[in-house]
Amino acid sequence: MTHNNLERAYDKVKSLGDLALMHINPIFRRIIRFFALPYCFWNVNWKECRRPKHLVIYDFLYIHFILKYYPANYSSCRLWEKPKSDWHYYYGSNYDPYQRKALRKMLQPKEYEIVFRDKSINYSLCQAKGIETPEIISIIPKGQALLEHVLDVMCKRALTDKLIVKPVDGKGGAGIIYIEFDSNNEVLALKGQSSINISTESSESKLIVQKFLNQDDKLNFISHSVNTVRVVTLLLPNQEVLIIGAYIRFGTGKSKIDNLSQGGICVCVLIEEGVLAKIGYDRNGTKYTNHPTSNFTFSGYNVPQWDEVIQLARRVQTEFDFYKLLGMDIAITVEGPVIVEINSNYDNVDLEQACGPILKNKKVLEAFSQYGLLINKKQKGLAGDGKTKYG
Repeated sequence: MTHNNLERAYDKVKSLGDLALMHINPIFRRIIRFFALPYCFWNVNWKECRRPKHLVIYDFLYIHFILKYYPANYSSCRLWEKPKSDWHYYYGSNYDPYQRKALRKMLQPKEYEIVFRDKSINYSLCQAKGIETPEIISIIPKGQALLEHVLDVMCKRALTDKLIVKPVDGKGGAGIIYIEFDSNNEVLALKGQSSINISTESSESKLIVQKFLNQDDKLNFISHSVNTVRVVTLLLPNQEVLIIGAYIRFGTGKSKIDNLSQGGICVCVLIEEGVLAKIGYDRNGTKYTNHPTSNFTFSGYNVPQWDEVIQLARRVQTEFDFYKLLGMDIAITVEGPVIVEINSNYDNVDLEQACGPILKNKKVLEAFSQYGLLINKKQKGLAGDGKTKYG
């Protein structure tokens, strides 16, 4: 057998192996998640949930076997208080095995994830395309002392601005440090809600240093964190950009970041009007009509620069057309909307917590059906039922 024939045989075997793995992996992961169902039970917000525990267990089994996703959304989306007929409209987490398999195949090729996972790469690409992003002041190599690097950067750049330091591949707000100097030139640093001493901190991974964004004053009086709008977009086969949903996040307490995993609150933004919904939620599914720190009332508030936010989201999705489903975090600064982060795998549970089930939107249901993303009989029945009423 010639060398070329060996190469072709190897490529064929590898291709068949990859195909088999693509089909087997979701089944294996589903088995693991079945045995992990008690984790969801422990994470139910029992202060809010009044449903008997044995019926909650039944609900988990129904979601796992009939709706075919992991019920991580049960508590955050407060499914216990919603009619079971409405559960069919929830897509579930896009990290679940069947959802991930369909999304990888049709919309989110794995080989392109590096473009979004590495923030330094993504910022460079955005700048090349003329998309506004926060400036990267410097990059801190792994293992370097934070305070030494920050002081060196501040001195060389003659900076007095507040800074944000974050992992180049971080997500969920993990590892982000806010830094500023007080009137006595003392360094103040926050990680989430907690003050830290960065003189003892060193980088555990590669970090990027950016200026803390000067956000629109209309948001500053709600929360002094940078309050980003998460906009989820889908590129349709006709190249139209469909907005699947949008919500804004607010930090709480003294935190300078707004991630739900760091104590933030999410509030749905009604896409057509650009106004906030009545109720916001934290990660545990607790409801808020007012911001817990500023006491600001959410209902009906007009999000500033909303048309520009949506325009930017559509443009970004069009520019990155090789990856057809994106969740982007957009800050609204005094100079205009800025892309803070583009997420290759946005958290669909958070989206459905804030905005309700995405398949209630007829356009989303049709698009997901067209792309072959529906993963259970209930959802497929919704797509094929002309009598279905949509919210």
